[in-house]
Amino acid sequence: MRKRFLTILVAKWLGSFILVLAFQCVSGQSLENLGKQEPFKIRGSIGASANYYSSNEAVASRPPWSWNLYGSLTPQVYGVSLPVSFTLNQFGNSFSQPFAQFGISPTYKWAKIHLGFRNIRMSPLVFDGQSFRGAGVELNPGLLRFAAFYGRLNKKVNEDTTSGQFAVPQFSRTGYGVKLGVGNQNHYLDLIYFYAKDDSTSATVINKQKIQAQENAVIGTSLKTTILKKVVLMADLAASGLTSDLSSEKLDSVTGGLINKVFSNLLPFRNSTDVHFGGQASVSASLQNFNTTIGYRRVDPGFKSLGTPYMLNDVEMINWATNSNLLDGKVNINTNISNQRNNLKRDLTSRLNTSVGNLNVSAMVSQKMHINFGYSGYILKQSDGTLQLTDSTRLNQQIHQLNLMPSYTIFNNTRSQSFSASLNYMKLNDMNPVTSPSTSSSNLSTSLNYSLGFTKMGVNINSGVLYNQYV
Repeated sequence: MRKRFLTILVAKWLGSFILVLAFQCVSGQSLENLGKQEPFKIRGSIGASANYYSSNEAVASRPPWSWNLYGSLTPQVYGVSLPVSFTLNQFGNSFSQPFAQFGISPTYKWAKIHLGFRNIRMSPLVFDGQSFRGAGVELNPGLLRFAAFYGRLNKKVNEDTTSGQFAVPQFSRTGYGVKLGVGNQNHYLDLIYFYAKDDSTSATVINKQKIQAQENAVIGTSLKTTILKKVVLMADLAASGLTSDLSSEKLDSVTGGLINKVFSNLLPFRNSTDVHFGGQASVSASLQNFNTTIGYRRVDPGFKSLGTPYMLNDVEMINWATNSNLLDGKVNINTNISNQRNNLKRDLTSRLNTSVGNLNVSAMVSQKMHINFGYSGYILKQSDGTLQLTDSTRLNQQIHQLNLMPSYTIFNNTRSQSFSASLNYMKLNDMNPVTSPSTSSSNLSTSLNYSLGFTKMGVNINSGVLYNQYV
């Protein structure tokens, strides 16, 4: 069995290797510089660790001793990368190589072509964070900004109730997108269109209630302008028409105003088709030792683009962030304050208001000593929606987190030594009189660490002590 596994593994790796050589290019690699690349080189790292664990738990959650051997190697042939990683421990082993999803993006001057598994960022509200298997192109001659792609977004996953392994079924999804704009990095205006549709016959789904085939069309715009090289204004707007169930009945006529009529030309309207909006904007100012950004974001309930799979909807948020450098850069201060709420249509039983504040101070006391201090505060509070909440059912919590991390480093031409410590404290105050006895808590975590590195040998030895107290 092991021999067969190794044979398959080597065959896959060599197949990927030959495929890369055949293309003679790498993701994002410029064809103009291909002849200047070294024929072969390899880089990476190999490491090992051992851990001891002791606890007064009634049932031990982990063994007292554990070990790990791990590595990440990246051979390169004329600039073509072939990354490989592995992990070995007492529980088993794993070997991974990413060429199950292979893609290339050769570049020549202002033109870039995408082939295989790739991704193109068009807009954070329209198409971003979603890869495709297909072909795409990006062209930026002069002031023209053009991008387009076509390919498979999701592969089919059949529902299997016999193997004992749970897998969420999904239909095969195909999509395409186009971006057309004018401008440069400091000033631009883009128009974006994205379309995707599931193939409801592609996967075997036993329980039809688990998933429904969908169809989606999204139109949007992104803009940026820079004023006096100091102030930057950015904005993104989008409207999305989503059919959440392709098996629902088609509509004979479309009502609901101009926007619905526009989308009726982009996709057939059904009983499950809705159109929703989303938008965000920010203003940033950069001075000599101070930067600040104010942002606003609102995404309607029901807004969804199949090109942005991880985006939250039903949210309104405003945030303010600053960065300051003092004492010739020896002290850096970052702050961030934000507030967000949901239930924008006021049709939910309650609304959740979340306020967050962060402060981080980094100080270089000397060339050898550094200190980092951080504070984070969270206020979670429910307010009435369609129901009137009582104090015993309302979520009302405050969370405070503090951390302090000093470090001291001694180094020379042959070796380096690092001493560091950390202090982390978290306190949860529950204002709900019913849940407070079981949820209010505090946690203290401290550690001392020592690292010895031999510079010329490329070897590091690390040790540490950790203490936790939970009340």
